[in-house]
Amino acid sequence: MSEYFNQFESAMRETGIEPPENLIADGELHRFSSNGKPTDSAGYYILHGDGIPAGHFGCWRTGISQDWRADTGQAFSAEEKREYAQRMEMIREKRAAEDQKRKAQARQTAEEKWTNAKPETGIHKYLSNKGISGHGLRSDGFNLLVPLRDENGTLHSIQSIDPNGSKKFLSGGRVKGCYYPIGKPNGALCIAEGFATGASIHEATGQAVAVAFNSGNLKPVAEALRKKLPNIKLLLCADDDVNTEGNPGITKATEAAKAVGGVVVVPDFGDSRPEGATDFNDLHQINGLESVKASFEVAQLSTEDGLTALDDWPEPQPLIAQFDPQPYPLDALPEPIRAAVSEVQSFTKAPIPLVASSALAAISLATQAQVDVMRAEQLTGPSGLFLLTIADSGERKSTADNFFMKPIKEYEAEQHELFKPLQKDHKAAHAAWKAKRDGIKEKIRQLTKQEKPTRNQELNLQDLEHNEPVAPKQPRLIYSDATPEALRWSLATGWPSGGVVSSEAGLVFGSHGMSKDSVMRNLATLNILWDGADIVTERRSSESFKVRGARLSIALQVQETTLRAFFEKSGGLARGTGFLARFLVAWPESTQGYRPFTEAPAAWPALAKFNHRISAILGQEVLFDEAGGLTPAVYSMAPDAKQAWVSFHDAIESELRSGGELYDVRDVASKIADNAARIAALFQFFEHGASGAISLDAFKRASIIAAWHLTEARRFFGELALPNEQSDVIRLDSWLVDYSRRENTNIIPRREIQRNITPHHLRQKLTLDIALNDLVEFGRVRLVQDGQKKEIHLNPAIQRSVQSET
Repeated sequence: MSEYFNQFESAMRETGIEPPENLIADGELHRFSSNGKPTDSAGYYILHGDGIPAGHFGCWRTGISQDWRADTGQAFSAEEKREYAQRMEMIREKRAAEDQKRKAQARQTAEEKWTNAKPETGIHKYLSNKGISGHGLRSDGFNLLVPLRDENGTLHSIQSIDPNGSKKFLSGGRVKGCYYPIGKPNGALCIAEGFATGASIHEATGQAVAVAFNSGNLKPVAEALRKKLPNIKLLLCADDDVNTEGNPGITKATEAAKAVGGVVVVPDFGDSRPEGATDFNDLHQINGLESVKASFEVAQLSTEDGLTALDDWPEPQPLIAQFDPQPYPLDALPEPIRAAVSEVQSFTKAPIPLVASSALAAISLATQAQVDVMRAEQLTGPSGLFLLTIADSGERKSTADNFFMKPIKEYEAEQHELFKPLQKDHKAAHAAWKAKRDGIKEKIRQLTKQEKPTRNQELNLQDLEHNEPVAPKQPRLIYSDATPEALRWSLATGWPSGGVVSSEAGLVFGSHGMSKDSVMRNLATLNILWDGADIVTERRSSESFKVRGARLSIALQVQETTLRAFFEKSGGLARGTGFLARFLVAWPESTQGYRPFTEAPAAWPALAKFNHRISAILGQEVLFDEAGGLTPAVYSMAPDAKQAWVSFHDAIESELRSGGELYDVRDVASKIADNAARIAALFQFFEHGASGAISLDAFKRASIIAAWHLTEARRFFGELALPNEQSDVIRLDSWLVDYSRRENTNIIPRREIQRNITPHHLRQKLTLDIALNDLVEFGRVRLVQDGQKKEIHLNPAIQRSVQSET
């Protein structure tokens, strides 16, 4: 066993720790003096002597921490490996528990010492020797007390400084990441090793200072302060340990500056540097405060915005021609619509574009049977809208829809009750008609067998066929998960005005009706219904039918992953057929995580007014032609509105040519003038009814809304409708930027990405590595590994850009 003791002692000495005289191999934690002083107990060890000798040792004062196992000269068996792993886990648990205990004791002692101490008036010998003021320190009557606090202000330990300058921390107290602040930051913050150095810097420059206490703590303090104060310039004030191997002062300051995008400032002693002079307090005492100030002026003149040549980030390259999301033009909505949208949004806290789309969907669905819009001669079409909101589940679209669709659902329920007796009458009349027809057909069969004439029966059957009872058209407006084929049948044989409204559009985009075999036919169906044209459906095994004079609105919320799958399944048909070009797209930023609970208001005056108007529109008579198709009134445009529409149309058209701003989305842009006219018709009818013409005010408002949706479509087709690999890079970049904005830091632990990013496939190691490597090539991030800790550092130029926007 003595051989293993010798090995354990040798391992300690190799790290600079002198082992205690007598080692105890009982698996318990033992403390000892690691600096030779009787009062010191910063050294510790845990040693197991049974089985495979193993242990752990370290020093809380210096931060040394090391595992150890005996060299037995033989390879471990699988069982011995498991035993060793379990033993080391127990050792780490004991050390961690002891560490927490020591830190808790230190926090309590620090609070007591600081509370009982008196403010230092500046007469302490150490302050006099250093030529500095106390800057908020306290004294216990003999020692100066310097508190160590974390970025949240929690007191963890105290550094005591005696009159001769000897310094001592509380045993077991936390030092890493803790500092003592001098002054308040105003654009810049200095980080220095010792109190005297920090005091001289503050007194010379007026800049705030964080005292980090030692060079090894510069980086942890800098990282904590960068996270807390992301916009501030950090100046790492190095001790120039010119006579110490490796110059730890400048080395550690440089490491810290690289980690946070900071500036290294070094004291300039000139050619007459005295022996032992290393820090800014030495410079202060030798050449005065002006020389300290001069060092900082030179350093700041050679840097820009807190970046230094030591951390020369490249200019970040754009990933694609990205378009930043624009705020929804809420004020462009007519006042009664805007007020209702604002009222619902204030309570639901859903994204404004999502709430506004719900309101427009309700207006479209209620109004499309009443009015068509004439843009110009021979250019007349429906007023119904196709609306698509790209958002994750949980953004509260169904909640918003429920508020605005309430009068439509109530109308459907009322009509269902009103039509019950009519449906029963029709059922009875049709049964009687069928019985008569069956009787005549049976009579014809009998007479045919008897070889008798059937002319009279044939004439009666013809008359009967022309008088088949027609089912009453009961209004059904809302469909949530109907396939395009089922929708065709319902619009042809039932109420010819409807809407597909769904907060889970996967039911639509992922339905059997959108399978690979039928997607082309069904996309064409929806395109024709948007146009308002007729559709003939020929069937061999069942009754053929024709959709004529029907009107359709669509309002969907779809998750990004579902939409991607739809792109892949449709093989480009979604865009190639013009299907998605007909939609008014919204891709709002999520509000999840920023929706504190609020009680529902006692009254909803704006929403009540909105819903009352929807009910009034639904209560108006709907006109049909002889074949059962709709014959809506036709809205024309007032002359000034018509001229504004033409100008809008021509401005869009001019950008569709090659090289134009809208060339890449010309399919969408070519229909935006049509959509603007539709929105204008809906605004006009909602506020003023069918009389008159579309006003200039209505069209101006509509054109603003349509133009906003066009910018969203550019984002949508520019970012979402991309190859998966390119889209992964963009989504990861967006997530990193959002994290930086939310957490006020440009340092993102890799584990945070793997735990939280969506879409979930980006959490897979290989996929994440590929996307990160692309971001590195674009100069947008760096990958940093510190021991076991893996971090992604966002280019500070991107972070500053984000912060300036917010």
